[in-house]
Amino acid sequence: ASRTFFQFTVQKKLLEDGNFNNYVKYIISYEKFVKAWIWRHILDYYQEAEDLEDLEEEILSTILKKVRDALENAKDESVKTVSVFLNNFCKTLQKDLVISKDSLVGIQFKNTADPAQFSTFIQTFLPGLQQQILAELKALEINSKLCHLPLKPQDEIFKRVFGCGKQCPFCKVPCEAGGGAHKEHFASVHRPQGLGRYQNLVTEKLTYSLCSSDVVSNTKFRNSDTDWKDHPYKDYRQYYPEWRIQPDPSITASDYWKFVFKEFNQQFAKQYDAKPADLPADWQKITKEQALESLKE
Repeated sequence: ASRTFFQFTVQKKLLEDGNFNNYVKYIISYEKFVKAWIWRHILDYYQEAEDLEDLEEEILSTILKKVRDALENAKDESVKTVSVFLNNFCKTLQKDLVISKDSLVGIQFKNTADPAQFSTFIQTFLPGLQQQILAELKALEINSKLCHLPLKPQDEIFKRVFGCGKQCPFCKVPCEAGGGAHKEHFASVHRPQGLGRYQNLVTEKLTYSLCSSDVVSNTKFRNSDTDWKDHPYKDYRQYYPEWRIQPDPSITASDYWKFVFKEFNQQFAKQYDAKPADLPADWQKITKEQALESLKE
């Protein structure tokens, strides 16, 4: 459901803007386009959100509590040296924090304090350290904060919501299988192939046929994967075994993509170095409102 909602939101925005270049980016470089879209929305949201500072303070407080607990737990009576104390401290926190032991070498060699006193001494610095870190975070722009995260939020959201991101080799429709563990890619409804650069081999005109129709026809395709040699659509799995295209000539393209194709037919032809498609007459009658309605189906 969340994938459907996001797809609806992105395609609705594309329709409203009517920007041809953005359509090309979305069709040809789907994953890159969507991740950039997610990134922009994350930035917009957190630039206005007032709860980010509260979240940062909550996370930092949780971390410092674990540090205090580790400092207390490391004060075992059997621990006689600061060096052993620090080793215990690092072991306790190894699942929560990345601590470079190299940075502790100087402390281990130079410090002759009692481990319990050393632990107490360190804890007196923690409140000041907490305020310093919060002040530094407050001064950072949201862009800088997100760029330094160990995981890229746009990648994680894309993976969880949009799936694997693989596109049909012919029409460029993205795979609808959830997650990344599936063995085969599929899409319930494919797009007119001309949107994905395909053209008639004889006329050089962009084609509006659907993959689900071509795989049960005698039509052939050629591309760089076939060394530009003709190959039957029926045997497409020889080159694309990871894709399963439903062989059903009764399936038709959505009004949304029919509208996009007829609206930008000339531009797509120029962009793909082809001739405009001879689209069916009824496609010309599809309105922007009908295209939007088809997204809701």
